Amino acid sequence: MTDTFLLNDFYTVETSNKTDDSTIAVTIKLNANHDIFKGHFEQMPVMPGVCQTQLIKELLQEELGKNLTLTIGSNIKFTGMITPSQHPVFNVELKYIIAEDQYYVDAQLFFENTIFTKFKGTFTQN
Repeated sequence: MTDTFLLNDFYTVETSNKTDDSTIAVTIKLNANHDIFKGHFEQMPVMPGVCQTQLIKELLQEELGKNLTLTIGSNIKFTGMITPSQHPVFNVELKYIIAEDQYYVDAQLFFENTIFTKFKGTFTQN
């Protein structure tokens, strides 16, 4: 079992499909009543960027069955706001390559044609 802080509390995994050896497609459902949203702009709650990054980490950990640490965030762009009222469900595509005990990740959080987050980074095993 991996260390997860947000899974099954802040969000749940609705569906998860491995599309090939190194790509997973996941549908996420947010808990719109979570306290994080109360503290992050209560009048118009949005999903914090740090939670989006943690979500990517947790999905990869669950896929690999290993605890990981983000060591390099080489390119992380937040291009749209994820609001629980407008986007309680969204998608994640996560591609990874394993080389020399490092996990190189390219991920996107999106809904239909709207991309919320583009992530490129490197994780190492704890």
